[in-house]
Amino acid sequence: MKNKLLSGILCLISALILTLEIVPFSAECSDHTVGEVDDLIGGIVSYKLGQAGAGSVEEWLESGIAEGAGRTTDWYALTLSQCGYTDLSAYERSLTEYLGSNNIASATSREKYALALCAAGSGNSYITDILDSSIGEQGMMSWIYGLHVLNNGYTCSRFTAESVVDTILSMQYPDGGWALFGDYGDIDVTAMTVQALAPYYHRNGEVSDSVDRAIDFMSRKQMDTGGYESFGNPNPESTAQVLTAVSALGIDCRSDERFIKNGSDLIDGIVRFRLPDGSFSHIEGGGSNETATVQAYYSFVAFRRMTEGKSPLLILDNRRHETAPPQNEETPTQGEAVTEGTTAPQSSSAVTASQGTTVTVTKTAAVSASASLKKTETAAKEITSAVTAVRTESIQSAAAPQREESGRKGGLKPKLIIIIAGSALVLSLIMLILGKRNIRNFIFIGIAAGAAVLIVLVTDISSADEYYSGNKKVKDNAVGTVTMEIRCDTIAGRAEHIPADGVILPPTAFDIEAGDTVFDILTEAAQTCGIQVENKGSAGGAHGMVYISGINYIYEYDFGDLSGWVYHVNGIAPSRSCGEYELSDGDRVEWLYTCEIGHDLNEVYEQ
Repeated sequence: MKNKLLSGILCLISALILTLEIVPFSAECSDHTVGEVDDLIGGIVSYKLGQAGAGSVEEWLESGIAEGAGRTTDWYALTLSQCGYTDLSAYERSLTEYLGSNNIASATSREKYALALCAAGSGNSYITDILDSSIGEQGMMSWIYGLHVLNNGYTCSRFTAESVVDTILSMQYPDGGWALFGDYGDIDVTAMTVQALAPYYHRNGEVSDSVDRAIDFMSRKQMDTGGYESFGNPNPESTAQVLTAVSALGIDCRSDERFIKNGSDLIDGIVRFRLPDGSFSHIEGGGSNETATVQAYYSFVAFRRMTEGKSPLLILDNRRHETAPPQNEETPTQGEAVTEGTTAPQSSSAVTASQGTTVTVTKTAAVSASASLKKTETAAKEITSAVTAVRTESIQSAAAPQREESGRKGGLKPKLIIIIAGSALVLSLIMLILGKRNIRNFIFIGIAAGAAVLIVLVTDISSADEYYSGNKKVKDNAVGTVTMEIRCDTIAGRAEHIPADGVILPPTAFDIEAGDTVFDILTEAAQTCGIQVENKGSAGGAHGMVYISGINYIYEYDFGDLSGWVYHVNGIAPSRSCGEYELSDGDRVEWLYTCEIGHDLNEVYEQ
């Protein structure tokens, strides 16, 4: 009897061991809960509300998001609409004005704005008017974004959703991926393509086969961290695109072994780049990055929608069915003002990050302050803001062709101090007239004015004429010389402010001191040659995470979602920020404008 019992126990143990060897041990994967993802979403929303100085999402939609329409906030507006916020009327009005006053050269950008209008619940005809002139006009990305618009029920005369799907399928690479060009698939482009094809996955056999090969491609490219790399650099954006894609297919990355590597899933791959303030960095150890943050945000929302059984991120809940305009109403076209749609207002006292998630926002202003003191504080802030605005304008304004000596006499600081003192005096007189004679008001005004004067005295403020001196910086401790040139050959002559030959700065020599970075020399070139440069981030921070967003009034995204400025040193595209790259004697620096994240420049990347 004992032998039989022992034999039975041994058989059970053997069966268990054999089962564990055969069946994938899914318990090793991360067990992220929906609540944890909601916290990640809420953290990003709280971070953005803090940036915008808004106390609620509704306030953010009315102010910061509306103000950034067409430039910086479109993906936030679209994602919030997919979180249940239906009143995007302020954003829609702002985007309408932007489209009416700007000629959008990029076909992909036109399609993106059409999607944004659709997400805002707009009924204006821009959404369909641009399709014939945009789909397929800018390569792969214009096919993808064009299909997204068609997927939301819109039509055009040249294409159907089926014809665009067929074209996209024909562009798949043998390895299962898609790319802008080259011989191999690109992870970002492949994931974006799958997002557009997702609505057809279960109803079109050819799409199913094609997407299955793309899933295999994305699975093979995933790293042990759960994330992905692009151009040799691990980053959260590529992983966010894959999370958005698989979520659109109904795939739960937490349990699907194809997207779990070494116990880490896609969410793990993104969370590695999260910062304490709730935002995300582009590289580990880097500073907050807007592109990384917004893409992490909408990928988490896409995942959340999948868990709730809702449509993919870009099948928009707030869309309207296409309707013909009234006969007595002219249909606006590209470059003209467009009509505004209206949506039912939504009110809420809470800040809802996604359905089922609430984020609490605490305002820093003291509630107990008196009304008069609040008015005084506001006025004091306006004084400080005026100083900041003057400083920003003096740094970023382009040099005037004719420099007026009379405007430079005496410098800018004395004038600013006079303006601050005058403003404080006027504000004090207003307080007296209004009967607000509490001594605290005048003390506060004096402190605010004194602080503003101190800022002026200790800050390096210069007028545009002084900043763009036209004189090279004298360096007594020079350790060598480098050359720098700035070109935009990819868009030469496409606008009045873009040189016909693409040359903004021909090869020009600059002395360097020990520790000088690419950003330092670009700043010097801007001052010496009167070239407008606009940047984000700071070269003086712990990681030198400065990013050049515009040169010579040519900005990132002006010519598509993949357009912007890149730099090369000795023909190589570095993997570091220009604020981190220290130069050596003889280095050759090129700033180049790309329309396809460097692919159109035949870049060679730093190993």
